[in-house]
Amino acid sequence: MEERRNRPFTCFSEEEYTEQMQKNVEPMLAQIRQSGKIAVKGGELYYELYPKEGADTVVISHGFTESAEKFTEFIYYLHQAGYQAAIWEHRGHGRSLREGKNADTIYVEDFQDYVEDMHLLMEERFKAFAGEGKLYLFAHSMGGCVGTLYLETYPGEFQKAVLNAPMLAIEMGPCPLFLAQAICKVAKIFGKKKERLFTHGEFDPQEPFAVSCTDSEARHFYYLEKRRENSDFQTSSASYSWADNAIRAGKRAVKKENATRIQIPVLLIQAGKDNQVKSKAQQKLADTIPQNCRLVSFPEAKHECYRSSAPLLEEYMEILLNFYGE
Repeated sequence: MEERRNRPFTCFSEEEYTEQMQKNVEPMLAQIRQSGKIAVKGGELYYELYPKEGADTVVISHGFTESAEKFTEFIYYLHQAGYQAAIWEHRGHGRSLREGKNADTIYVEDFQDYVEDMHLLMEERFKAFAGEGKLYLFAHSMGGCVGTLYLETYPGEFQKAVLNAPMLAIEMGPCPLFLAQAICKVAKIFGKKKERLFTHGEFDPQEPFAVSCTDSEARHFYYLEKRRENSDFQTSSASYSWADNAIRAGKRAVKKENATRIQIPVLLIQAGKDNQVKSKAQQKLADTIPQNCRLVSFPEAKHECYRSSAPLLEEYMEILLNFYGE
């Protein structure tokens, strides 16, 4: 495991978090934000750009049921550290097109659709935005699986990549992945591919902190309030098609013949208290490309490392920024 280095970096404490976000972060980012939509197969994708003159660019690929809004604090820290940021909302999420039976249920025909969406955005928006600067990837969870597939499909587009708790195998508890996939395939045969996975439910406006993927109570309730206020952010469940494709995509991403196509430095971050994805698949990817992949584990972190409480988040940001800046 990579030795971690400590340099001063300050993040918002629990006590000051909401006030800082409302009075400083949101107004500052609103002043520079450039947003738009781009046509893709089936509809349009929403994206945001946060420019900084002469800076390198971090492209953000978000996770399952997330939105660009969830990365406001992270984008602010990147900007403060000297980077500009680009983020889009995957199909089925946020303000982008919906293909599922219900607005809160995420459907995708194939994970390659996510990859091709990303490629179109890179070609039509993000490369021009980056200009002569370097392009770095930050990809979280589901977005980490998409990002991994992208690096394998379109090598050479990015100079470096951070895979944060990438979803290379979903954590299904006592249910083996092969059984979960079999259930999904049967449901698809019976015409239920766009219907909600039976183990998932509707958006819960009272979602308790105890079941969240962050150890920061302030961050949990801050974004939960955003979700309550805007139905675009209330995606909460997978369709049978999404679950089937997610399992297949993870297997594809860690295959040796695919993984070895990644030729750039990769920082793979694991969360020790992750109950959403399997660390074993992440380890497999790291072991397959040891010359390019640096694995760092945070034993006390939950799945959303990038939204951890201040002490842990400060260490996290130091490692991430050191990696991009090396």
